Amino acid sequence: MKLIPAILSSTLLLLVGCSSPASEVRYYQLVAQTPPAIDTRVQQPLVLAPIKVASYLNGSGLVLQQSAVEFSIARQHLWADALEQQLQRQLTEYLLLALPKQPLAAFNAIGARTLQLEIDRFYASESGQAIVSGRYNISGAVLDSTVPFSYQVALANDGYPAMVQALSLGWQQLLQELVAALAVTHSSVE
Repeated sequence: MKLIPAILSSTLLLLVGCSSPASEVRYYQLVAQTPPAIDTRVQQPLVLAPIKVASYLNGSGLVLQQSAVEFSIARQHLWADALEQQLQRQLTEYLLLALPKQPLAAFNAIGARTLQLEIDRFYASESGQAIVSGRYNISGAVLDSTVPFSYQVALANDGYPAMVQALSLGWQQLLQELVAALAVTHSSVE
């Protein structure tokens, strides 16, 4: 007789556990900002190579650095688009708006400069900093320079939305640096 209430209570607990709502999956997108247009005489075409992102960053989950050697990848806080795609789209849009006289070219364009971008870090640290770092290379007929970059932006609040906002600010700082570098490298080859 005592076995029936135990079985019923176990079954009831199992049913309640299965019917409770699962944690909600949330999707995030980087914030895009509209840059001011720079009036340049840039006419030399520019090829944008596909952005390379470190493999541990290129999944769907946002990445959080737990310690110097430990990272966690979120399962319920995901990028709305693949990170590489978001970065490539925003880079293209930003350059078209910031450098309206800078034509973008196909990969096999003769005489074009090439911009290659590699992202090694794109995450938040346990200390409350969003970190964006890597290197970019601008190459052309007479020029080839590789430049490392590293940006740290403090998170305004706790949580994934604040993390994405801070990562967006770090990314925007890099975009501004790239526009300035492209304008300088063009004027140095004229």
